[in-house]
Amino acid sequence: MRHIIIFMAMLLISSCAYANVQEFRYFSLDVPDGWTAKEEGKIVTVKADDDSGSLVIMSGDPEGQSIGDMATVFALEFNGTIPMKDDDGNYTFEFNNGRSQAIVTGDKEFYMVIVGNGIDNNDDVLEAILESLEMK
Repeated sequence: MRHIIIFMAMLLISSCAYANVQEFRYFSLDVPDGWTAKEEGKIVTVKADDDSGSLVIMSGDPEGQSIGDMATVFALEFNGTIPMKDDDGNYTFEFNNGRSQAIVTGDKEFYMVIVGNGIDNNDDVLEAILESLEMK
């Protein structure tokens, strides 16, 4: 799981002002000023107050599905590109004409799908949020 956090953090390191650390069922993360976060079931959404971007994190028990199969299902649902597997076993794909990216990671006991929307305008903020993610 930490591989995905390190991967995302390495893409762009930046700083931004944080309002607070928020706790969720499986993890905590920093929510910057001007952004709000909420958890509904297995989904945590962190959204810019001006609707310029969001980060959606889905997590839970994969219920017997492999991470590769889950990545394929999500890519089809989002009308995305074919998921590509990286050296750490994570799968990535793009959708929304490249303005959104998804990473599917986990193992047979836990999965996490991380979707960044509005990445054109919010790379630095989205990366900083992901860098702050701490698993419980």
